[in-house]
This record gives sequence, C-alpha cells and structure tokens, in this order.
Amino acid sequence: MESENIVLGKINKKKCYLNEGKYGHYLSYDGKNFKVPEWFPVEKFDIDIAEQLIEYKKKMSEMYCNDSPKKTTKATKKDESESEEEESIKPKKKK
Repeated sequence: MESENIVLGKINKKKCYLNEGKYGHYLSYDGKNFKVPEWFPVEKFDIDIAEQLIEYKKKMSEMYCNDSPKKTTKATKKDESESEEEESIKPKKKK
C-alpha cells in the first residue's frame, strides 16, 4: 500500500499532512493523528479546515479527559454496596 501524504500547509510553523490510511483519511500534525470524518469531501480539504478540525478534536479531548468520572476499584464498589445494604436493614425511626 503506497501512502499519499499531501502537505496542506503549516500551522504554527509545523507542517500538516492529509493522509489516507487503512481506516480512512486522517491529518498528521505535530506528531499526532486526527481522523477526518468519513462524510467530509476530502477534495475540498484545505489548511483552514484542517486547523479548525484539529482545534475541535483537541478541545473535545480536553473536555473528555477533564470531565471523565473517577474510576472505582472493586473494593470501593464492594464497600458502597455493603453500606447500602446496611441502610436498608436498619429500622426507620418513628416521628
């Protein structure tokens, strides 16, 4: 498979390439790859659109990484389920 790297231009003095890979088109910029949506017409791709796509993907990545829920361990899940069981067993106080 012969790779076609199309130089779109420079963003912040770094080259941006449009590549075609096994799973479709993608951008290479600053040592990272950014997938191009399948529905986007690649022949209309230019450096301005590439810059917008890269910024969008970076923002989405930051949002996802910062807002992701904390991972719980098995011990934590077990402790939570035990405390819920204890609460359901306790008799309710009468007013």
